[in-house]
Amino acid sequence: MKEKPEFIGRHYEDEEKSKLERVLYSWSGKELQPVEGELEKTGEDIKIIKATNALIGNELRSLGIENYQPISLEKIHILPDEIFEKKFPDFGGVAFFSSTSDVVYVNKDRIDTKARFFSTLLHELIHRASTRKFYADKGGGVYDARVGFRVRSPWKGSNKEDRLLGFNELMDDCTVYKIFIENQDSLKELGISKTDIQGAVFSYTNYSPILESIIKKVANNKNISPAKVFEDFERGQFENSILVLKDVEKAFGKGALDILSLLGTLKNQEDNNQLEELIKQFFAEEDNSRRLEIQQRIRQLIQEL
Repeated sequence: MKEKPEFIGRHYEDEEKSKLERVLYSWSGKELQPVEGELEKTGEDIKIIKATNALIGNELRSLGIENYQPISLEKIHILPDEIFEKKFPDFGGVAFFSSTSDVVYVNKDRIDTKARFFSTLLHELIHRASTRKFYADKGGGVYDARVGFRVRSPWKGSNKEDRLLGFNELMDDCTVYKIFIENQDSLKELGISKTDIQGAVFSYTNYSPILESIIKKVANNKNISPAKVFEDFERGQFENSILVLKDVEKAFGKGALDILSLLGTLKNQEDNNQLEELIKQFFAEEDNSRRLEIQQRIRQLIQEL
């Protein structure tokens, strides 16, 4: 848990904030204990976890961010499929990071290669290293309100849940890929080749055309290099403010950020796929009038759903 959790969404008295901080510290502390049925970490697991911490710290320093706190071995729970499914019956993925408890859970039976284990850990620990903010309701419930670019505003109503979810996951995966490409020697020491890190070890590369369109237009709009635009977006995951996303609105027009915010937020996968295709068309379209037409189709789809 970061030293000073930040609470947003309403006014908190100092005494209440102190109490809420103790709640988060308590939850975090409990996660130091093994989970019943947890797998013992192998020597290889430990090497990969340590390498992950080191690579993320180096990447953050390259972005001018010095405050990375490595995760302890005890805060990564590696579980067999049966235990993972029993503990998280409604979760369909292979791993996740819990912001409020500052812990990572991994379903080891669903990870088929060393490269996938490494990329999975990197992905979840980038979420952990990202800017995190919390919200507490009057009843004492504590929730994450921001992790990286993904924001939740439960105090505004249920329609404000998980904004920028898909974009946040995409930027995380792109950061993982960048770390892999720039650290080939470290990967070789762990027995991971460049071929091993292609394709299936990433979960959100289907969103990549959207990011490519955004980077291209923002770079042209600001007269800077695409590499600089990517770096600004990458750094935005870890900064206190997400004002960097204002560049999306400036480049694509009013409402563009709302369109981007919808990526990956629908519960039904078929609906998400349909929405994703329209969002790709929106950001790829050069003509303003046609882009407005696509924007209207997106809004109509959301209303129908």
